[in-house]
Amino acid sequence: MEVFLVQRDWYSSFLLYCYNFKNHDIDKDKCMKKFKRHYNKEKALIEWIKANRIKVLNSGIKIA
Repeated sequence: MEVFLVQRDWYSSFLLYCYNFKNHDIDKDKCMKKFKRHYNKEKALIEWIKANRIKVLNSGIKIA
C-alpha cells in the first residue's frame, strides 16, 4: 500500500472533482484512476512554486 502526503485543501478539491452529482457520492473508481496523475501535477506545481520563490500564504509551502 502506497502512502501519499498531500495538502489538505488540495485533497478536498480533488474529492470534489471526483464527486458524482447524480448519486450524491464520491466516485471512488474515478478517484483511483485519476489520483496519481493529479498528485504528480500538484507535486510539479509545488516544485515550480519553490523554484520560482513564490510565496503562497497559508499553503504550507516553504521557500528557502
